[in-house]
Amino acid sequence: MNKIEQLIEELGKLTVIEAGELSKKLEETWGVTAVSMAPQTAEAVNESPAGALKKFIVTGFNEGKKITVIKKIKEVLGLGLLEAKNYVENLPKTVKEDLTDEDAKKMLAEFEEVGGTGEIK
Repeated sequence: MNKIEQLIEELGKLTVIEAGELSKKLEETWGVTAVSMAPQTAEAVNESPAGALKKFIVTGFNEGKKITVIKKIKEVLGLGLLEAKNYVENLPKTVKEDLTDEDAKKMLAEFEEVGGTGEIK
């Protein structure tokens, strides 16, 4: 495994809080921010064919399915259990952005399978 693959693997193990701290440290060290990249990203989205990029929003869950939806959020976003629980308790929330129509529909189907409800915008 090369250094980049190792780094990606390690970054994937970070909690949301740790990732936020890493982001702040990188901003301080390198003098860049994610916000400074936003206009370029927005331009790329506008150039995509017919606004093909979608976002998937979890809007709720069926009665008795809260735990399965928490597990799915935990899996998809890589959150800890408490973070995923808090996320689900504050729905509706965007889960993923910049998805192709096919990927957004697939994600909606995955959430519906575990008892969640959602929408694609």
